[in-house]
Amino acid sequence: MRTMGKTSAITAAVMLIAACDPAPPEEAAVHTDPAPVAKTFPEVGEIVEASWVEEKMGAPEGRAAAPGPADYRLSALVKLRADAVSKVMSGFECHADVPVAPAQLTTLLPSGVAWLSCELPANGKARTAFVAAGSEQAFLTSTTM
Repeated sequence: MRTMGKTSAITAAVMLIAACDPAPPEEAAVHTDPAPVAKTFPEVGEIVEASWVEEKMGAPEGRAAAPGPADYRLSALVKLRADAVSKVMSGFECHADVPVAPAQLTTLLPSGVAWLSCELPANGKARTAFVAAGSEQAFLTSTTM
């Protein structure tokens, strides 16, 4: 009888753990409303157009996800007002770097662009603006910390 109780407890624990394991993340939809992006990146000025996705960050490959709050990454390809890129470049420390876009936005990134990575002040999120001189386009990323 005692063995049966232990077996039931172990079975229940395994089922509970399996129920907590999240399903694989679905591919995030591409959104075009610029308001959420503008709220996250007020420093870049008015956003004229936006294509963005928000992804729930999972556990690294081969590791179980821990219960608790999830981290999210917002990635956006945006068109800014004409003077906004130069304002970002002069207002923040920038260095040459290339953005890494999620699959949904990769085809939208212009080719042959000399991107500069500009770290924006953290506001509970790590935020980066990728800009290019003479362009109105920017690639913005924000990750919860």
